[in-house]
Amino acid sequence: MSLQTLGPTVLVVDDSEIACESAKHTLEPSGIAVVALNSPFGFIKAIREHQPALILIDVGLGILNGSKLVQLGRKNAPLNCPIVLYSGRDAATLEQDVAASQADGFITKSTTGKDFVQAVATWIERSRRTRR
Repeated sequence: MSLQTLGPTVLVVDDSEIACESAKHTLEPSGIAVVALNSPFGFIKAIREHQPALILIDVGLGILNGSKLVQLGRKNAPLNCPIVLYSGRDAATLEQDVAASQADGFITKSTTGKDFVQAVATWIERSRRTRR
């Protein structure tokens, strides 16, 4: 399936190829297109090209931390596009990371399968309601 035949697009930025592939294999069968970046390089270009409905950013990117990427995303993402941290950290730590980075929220990497699809769909729906 090409990105054009799928519904909303999610931009995933994670230095783990496994996490990026897992997101693709979980979301695309549900009609959610995934653009994956294994590093922050090309982040702004991907935002401009794909106009994502949601951006998922790993907190622990090696080159540039997730908080800095959230700030770059805020300046370049479509209006009302949620920027959500996506990490294996525990929920309490992620809540602190969200507050420090001014991300919209978080999804833990332990959220998998249908629960992951539902979490992503909920964020996308929130952005759609806000645009109206």
